[in-house]
Amino acid sequence: MSIALLLMIKDEFNSAKNIIKAVEGICEEKIIVVTGNKKVKESGECKILYFPWHDDYSTPLNAGLRLCKSDWVLRLDSDEEIDEINLKRVQKAVTLRGDVSAYEVSQRGYLPQKRVEFGVKLVPEHKGYTNAVDDTCIRLFRNDPRVFFEFNTHETLYNSLRRAKLKYVKSNIIIHHWGKLNMKEKAPYYYQLAKDRLRRYPEDHQSYYYLGVSAEFIGKVEESYQAFLAGYKKYKNEYYRLPMEHLKQKRRVTNGRFN
Repeated sequence: MSIALLLMIKDEFNSAKNIIKAVEGICEEKIIVVTGNKKVKESGECKILYFPWHDDYSTPLNAGLRLCKSDWVLRLDSDEEIDEINLKRVQKAVTLRGDVSAYEVSQRGYLPQKRVEFGVKLVPEHKGYTNAVDDTCIRLFRNDPRVFFEFNTHETLYNSLRRAKLKYVKSNIIIHHWGKLNMKEKAPYYYQLAKDRLRRYPEDHQSYYYLGVSAEFIGKVEESYQAFLAGYKKYKNEYYRLPMEHLKQKRRVTNGRFN
């Protein structure tokens, strides 16, 4: 089974080089989607697609996806890393089950040691970090025209997989994510994207959740709580109740009371 790397970058060329080198042994095809203004040094081993940035992650990723010719797609970001152990797991996964169209992975987002937020846990040490949040997402999937990314931020394949009635399962693959280490600079922008997502996709159950997470990150505790509360009232899901419990103490400090 052939595997294509799908990588989107702005101007993180050094990170891209490291990722391309890491996957060299398993990804015969490499699609690099560039949303920044700088030109990449062309290479015969990569397909380069320049795509203007319009505050939307799914559209350029789908454009890159249409260039893929391989059987499977491994999607990575410029602030991520996949090590040798997990590359072997990728290789094994694509040959393991013929009835599976996609695999969920753990995106392990490392945090400064003193940082506390919902979902933080201790993990095996990696490059000096043991504090992380594990997010579940689909990053390894069959190249199928019915499968594509949706939403402007926190883009996902789940909806298209479900509509096509294609099977996805949990894997033991871990992708190391370093983006949370410098989120302070990006957080206000991601907060605006999350607000826009809720405005554009109010019927998607995760839109309230992502606004809640983004608002808390920049200190908007009350707005964060209200987003989780709105999601909980609408969907009656533990997915929303648990972060509401996490926010109780913060909200007491901010408001002097908890409603």
